[in-house]
Amino acid sequence: MKSSGGMRFSYESRTVWPWAADPFADLQPSRHEALLRERPERYSEMVQSISGYGVFLIDRAGTVQSWNRGAQLISGFARTDVLGQPIDVLYPPDAQREGVPRRTLEFARANGHCRDEQRRRRRDGGEFLAQIALDAIRAESGELRGFVEVFQDITEAKQREERLYQRATRDALTGVANRGHFVEMATLEIERARRFAEPLSVILLDIDHFKRVNDTYGHEVGDRVIVTVAKTCATQVRKIDLVGRLGGEELAILLPRANKEPATEMAQRLRRLIAEQRVPAGNGREIGFTVSMGVAALRPTTRDLNELLRNADAALYKAKREGRNRVEVWFE
Repeated sequence: MKSSGGMRFSYESRTVWPWAADPFADLQPSRHEALLRERPERYSEMVQSISGYGVFLIDRAGTVQSWNRGAQLISGFARTDVLGQPIDVLYPPDAQREGVPRRTLEFARANGHCRDEQRRRRRDGGEFLAQIALDAIRAESGELRGFVEVFQDITEAKQREERLYQRATRDALTGVANRGHFVEMATLEIERARRFAEPLSVILLDIDHFKRVNDTYGHEVGDRVIVTVAKTCATQVRKIDLVGRLGGEELAILLPRANKEPATEMAQRLRRLIAEQRVPAGNGREIGFTVSMGVAALRPTTRDLNELLRNADAALYKAKREGRNRVEVWFE
């Protein structure tokens, strides 16, 4: 869950408490919860030595009441920095302005528990991504006594996850979607378009005379041309569109919610922009290049993505046959 721009709270799973620490080896969760409910100050003392997790208490007004060793190690804040302070001080300024701290407490107040991923502030002014589990503490009568939060720094884990995702879904040369990811996303978008009776189009583009570029200037220059074409497309499409490299010098653009007219307009705009680009070719030289494009729109009779791509490829072949540096549209 992101703490700003679109919070998502969960209360389906309870906090995983750090029982692995020696002081808690024989303490059962039920006894832990009873201690937390009946004597939160005693609980606060018991978790002081835990260093792998940040654990702290918050009163019902949202003021920090305790701060263990793990919380200090993770955030850099000492107990004297945060005790008696509103929970807001643990958040970056933009999250404070967006009201994230208060919304988090209100969610836990209403649902008993909140599990989230949030950006938190370090004492040195930096930030980290925290996985938090916030529980409301209530007396036997049901009266709210406060909250307890357990958090850990998952910044590095998330970065590793993002790197693995990028390797699995992005083309190493251009940074746009690789063929596998493009096919996967396009298949899902076609299913969605059919379900909601929405238009969808695809553009196939191929760099004109690309073999001649490689043979004349070398593969390094050829790679620069591919990268330039891919980046030009990626910077011009909408957020919901997807640019992918299908192989070699062939790229595809998926255009959800667009029929052949806006798809053709976009293709023409991209064709003109690409024709204006130049890449260095050594010895102070620069070269230009053009692309040919084929556009195909999803029709009720289109069976699947393979057929849609074949239709776009037929239009692309016509553009090359008609002289290149052209956009052609497939008509059933």
